[in-house]
Amino acid sequence: MSLDNRGFASAEFIFVTLIALIIMGGMVTLITSEMDKTQIGSLGQARILGEKVATTINTAYANGKGYSIDLSIPATPIVTVSVNNITPGYVNVSNAGKSVAIKLIAQNVTPSTLSSNSKYHVFNNGTTIIFTQYT
Repeated sequence: MSLDNRGFASAEFIFVTLIALIIMGGMVTLITSEMDKTQIGSLGQARILGEKVATTINTAYANGKGYSIDLSIPATPIVTVSVNNITPGYVNVSNAGKSVAIKLIAQNVTPSTLSSNSKYHVFNNGTTIIFTQYT
């Protein structure tokens, strides 16, 4: 690009710079969109698992004294499930820095922390829902 007296080189340079900025802006938007989708997916997985745990607890509660049910938490995603620990009356599931809370119908649930790749026996003793881990 050689400079001339009328400023064509400067106009060309500004035009090329503008096009480059527009392309980079589009790429940043695309990357941000993909990251949002990943975070939403992680939160969705946590929500599904939380609903599964809450349904298991509520089933044991609704069926009365002596009812037991097994609960299996898969190895992936790696989550932490807190029952009545963070918020009483809720199942809280944390995954990839995000957390979701699911309300329980059952009132008396032993505070517990459940982890990925584990199996639990959920038992209604008539007054409280109790978790026992097994292999």
